[in-house]
Amino acid sequence: MTFLQLNPYTFQTEILQYGILGIVAFLLGYFAWTSYKKLVDRNDTLEKKVDNLQIEVRQLLVEERDRMSKIIEENTKAITELRQIIVAALLKQPME
Repeated sequence: MTFLQLNPYTFQTEILQYGILGIVAFLLGYFAWTSYKKLVDRNDTLEKKVDNLQIEVRQLLVEERDRMSKIIEENTKAITELRQIIVAALLKQPME
């Protein structure tokens, strides 16, 4: 059974074999990883904000729906009363 062993000397020689290309590749990989993490974190933050805004919009819609229902009910009563007044006024007028 073989175990994976990392000898510090061979690790250093492997790194040195790649030289500046290895360092640049490592730096580019690090930059890509940090950029990815920033984007993921920003995306999560924006998703939370969108969720909160959706909740606020739903609450506003419910409040406006309730307010409009009351206004419509009051207007319906007013129109019914006006119709009754008009009919009563027409019936009291003598026919010409």
